[in-house]
Amino acid sequence: MFNYFKMLFLAILLTGCSDIPSTEEIESDIGLLDKEIKEVTATVKDYPGGVLAILVNVRLKTLQSTKTMLEQKKKGLKRYIPISYSVDGKKYSPPENRETFLQEMKQDIENLKNQLAKAEKESNQYGAGLLKVMLLMRVATVKNSIVFLEQKRLLLKHDIPYYSILPTNSESNEPSFKSTPGKDIDKF
Repeated sequence: MFNYFKMLFLAILLTGCSDIPSTEEIESDIGLLDKEIKEVTATVKDYPGGVLAILVNVRLKTLQSTKTMLEQKKKGLKRYIPISYSVDGKKYSPPENRETFLQEMKQDIENLKNQLAKAEKESNQYGAGLLKVMLLMRVATVKNSIVFLEQKRLLLKHDIPYYSILPTNSESNEPSFKSTPGKDIDKF
């Protein structure tokens, strides 16, 4: 009985002495995502329907899923739960040139932000009409591109795999598309 209490005491002592892994960087990224989610949520209310509403909702859902993945990683670190990922049945490990990829993505994001500033400036020149809507769609598309790249950057930064929707199977590295099977496809 005495040995049982000794073991319990040692287990509690050792658990209390261990360091909790730092999650400051993930928490900082989650804070930035929270701020952006609030801004986009307010923007969603401006568009009750149509293409602009769809583009804004895509951006919102991308931000929310990125935040959820980072929160999962943070909780795993805090609770000492090792989170591992498998891609095609093989354990995921980040690319060896990860830092190079991160720098390239940062540069791409900066280039897109410059394009966004130009697009917003151009769209502000018009008050209404078809041209205004087309320019607003361009602004929303560039914002979505930034969010997608930012998601990819954050996931790579925190060793979470990024799943591409369209695999490249052809020799030219162009996305390959399979047509819908059936007889009616030939009519189009």
